[in-house]
Amino acid sequence: MSLAILENIINDFDLNQFRRFFASKNRTFQPSDDSLTYFIGDKEQDLFEKGEKLGQLELPDGDLLVAAFAVKKELTERSGKKAQYELGKRILRDTNFQRFNAGIFIFYDSSKSFRFSLIYYLPQKTRKQWSAFKRYTYYVNKEKPRRTFLKNIGECSFQSIEEIIDAFSTLPLTKEFYTEIQNWYAWALKEAWFPGGKIEENLIRLLTRLIFVWFLKEKRLIPEEIFNKEFLQKIVKDFGKNDYYYNTILQNLFFATLNRKPESRRFATHGNFPENRQDYNVNNVYRYKDKILISEKQFINIFKKTPFINGGLFECLDDKDRKILIDGFSREEAQRAKLPDYLFFSQERDEDLSHFYGTRKTKKVRGLINILKDYNFTADENSPIDVEVSLDPELLGHIFENLLAAYNPETQTTARKATGSYYTPKEVVEFMVDKSLFYYFKTKVGLKDEKLRRLLSYDEEELDFDKEKIEKIIKAIDELKIIDPAVGSGAFPMGILHKLVHILGKIDP
Repeated sequence: MSLAILENIINDFDLNQFRRFFASKNRTFQPSDDSLTYFIGDKEQDLFEKGEKLGQLELPDGDLLVAAFAVKKELTERSGKKAQYELGKRILRDTNFQRFNAGIFIFYDSSKSFRFSLIYYLPQKTRKQWSAFKRYTYYVNKEKPRRTFLKNIGECSFQSIEEIIDAFSTLPLTKEFYTEIQNWYAWALKEAWFPGGKIEENLIRLLTRLIFVWFLKEKRLIPEEIFNKEFLQKIVKDFGKNDYYYNTILQNLFFATLNRKPESRRFATHGNFPENRQDYNVNNVYRYKDKILISEKQFINIFKKTPFINGGLFECLDDKDRKILIDGFSREEAQRAKLPDYLFFSQERDEDLSHFYGTRKTKKVRGLINILKDYNFTADENSPIDVEVSLDPELLGHIFENLLAAYNPETQTTARKATGSYYTPKEVVEFMVDKSLFYYFKTKVGLKDEKLRRLLSYDEEELDFDKEKIEKIIKAIDELKIIDPAVGSGAFPMGILHKLVHILGKIDP
């Protein structure tokens, strides 16, 4: 019943349906329609329209508030996140609401998209009113994947705060996604063909490139239609029956679009060797015209809004002068990489993956594009206190390291040791960031240890720094340089950046 209510809410948003949902989960739910509009401050009048209390739950480990606010502007994955967070925290700190240990805040717009946020107190030694908060958020839009939201919130019984926090956890989501990706990788090992290199590394590289592309797609920098079967049937020859999708769409995207500036994008010349000489060993021009059903101009126009990415991820690794063929971005049939279309678009099927898992194992597999379409991705990096329940760029580190470890059957670790590819968990990054900044500010600003800890913490305590100290801290941040020789996916520099923005927000809002 509760799952059906959630589906109805997504398709036709209604606050009374939310009251029904919580009542169906826990009979002790006490509905309410008290106005909370008075919490909207003068500076927030252009952000929020009205607010109301939907109800409350008295649970064994604390009380839960459920509230909803209408927003005036269109809601997206990113819009108004900070203002919504601050409003939720302000309500939980209010003397009339301090008995609530946590709150579910629903922010919704006129088009019926909504953000479903859990804000709760983090245990602190200081007084509760100065405690730090943490927020987990689902962004829900009926045009976007909803599987994770329906599964986690639909299956939660809402019998304790602890269980509700678990329903917002990203860990099961990451594990579920990785399991699907690993099964696909195992399947592709026996179905894909490359002209050279190690097939394991080629597939890991393909996965890294495509997942990176998926994050770009979330920023609307990659055209959505190149993953749409109906569109592709008009573009790619024998789509769904052959192995041309990877070449015509993905290789052309990787090597001739993302690895070349928009104004110079073009197709390779056609003809015999003397006519093609200018494009010999040039690996960033469009290819496979004979496998594309539209004109060159129409094809190039598909990617007109896609930027040039200044980095090595999308460089083709083929070098004919040195007789190196790895990616197989070639018009010559014997040198062309071949990955059947069903590896990307197949519906769920059973496959024997015993060659990968060591014992006779049949696993459920499906096309890689279908897997990616089923999960929510966000291009924003989560911070330690504000987490979007979706797959964020941190995922790339997990995928890369775990697959590198998985492909060596002898030690399971040789491959990543050889490349130095070890992913640093967010908790370790946070520790490194705090330790580094602690000693930097101690040297540059001369703050005492206790004040430094308060400056670096995510708690809500107001800082009693004088103007001179604040200016010294800002100057120290301005002069700060971060060197990370083993940068990898950039977890440490991003962690530093999050912390510095947080510090600036505390000392100079």
